[in-house]
Amino acid sequence: MVRIVYANLGYLREIDGSLAHHIRRAHHHFFTPRAAQMRSLALVKGALKKLQPDLSCFVEIDQGSLTNGFFDQFPILREDHHLTGTIDNKYSATRKYRRLSISRGKSNAFLANRTVDFTRRYLDYGKKRLVYDIDIEGIRVLVVHCALTKRTRAAQYEQISGWIAERDMPTVVVGDFNAMWGESELAPLLQCGRLVHANRLLGPTFRFGPWRAALDTCLISADLERHCRIEIIDQPFSDHKMFKIDVAREGEIALAS
Repeated sequence: MVRIVYANLGYLREIDGSLAHHIRRAHHHFFTPRAAQMRSLALVKGALKKLQPDLSCFVEIDQGSLTNGFFDQFPILREDHHLTGTIDNKYSATRKYRRLSISRGKSNAFLANRTVDFTRRYLDYGKKRLVYDIDIEGIRVLVVHCALTKRTRAAQYEQISGWIAERDMPTVVVGDFNAMWGESELAPLLQCGRLVHANRLLGPTFRFGPWRAALDTCLISADLERHCRIEIIDQPFSDHKMFKIDVAREGEIALAS
């Protein structure tokens, strides 16, 4: 079995999405105290220790920005058993942001407990562009964080769909799709029938006060439908929930049966 953990960490601002947190901790959006970040990181490390994932994928992690005191959060999460790990700016592979730019440091990352092949790919549209394309134990994992505007998201979904079609193999596509208008937005990814919306019945994954939505999404290739099990886990420091995704490898008993 391959275990994948995915989480939008919300830059570890210690805001759970409730109105109470947004009001009492509004200043964390502008500057997050180091102590708040360390408490949040401790919770992430505790979850990873408990879940023991083979691959841990993160969006909205900070490698040092004006709003977090130029603190690189990634080394706190990386441990000796992580043989592969990277953190990269989610906006551009080449642009060098000035020290005081609000885009500096805003990143995605992943950690693997084995050596894996991966590619950093950048979408042609939108501001959030980074997609990790990872191969682990015969499973292709794409980690995405899509745009806030519907038109740009649609263009990104089309491009991601084209990337998926490049290779015929068991595939997991996971991330913050920001599909605010519901599953119908995912049509460019689902209409060919190759992918299945694996968490469509598991409820919302994001909260902003009373509003709930399934912004975080896991799509799996149809050949994995009987071999994949997903659990949604609360994150008290983020307005998004964590995913635990277990995928049975060939020859193992189907997980979802």
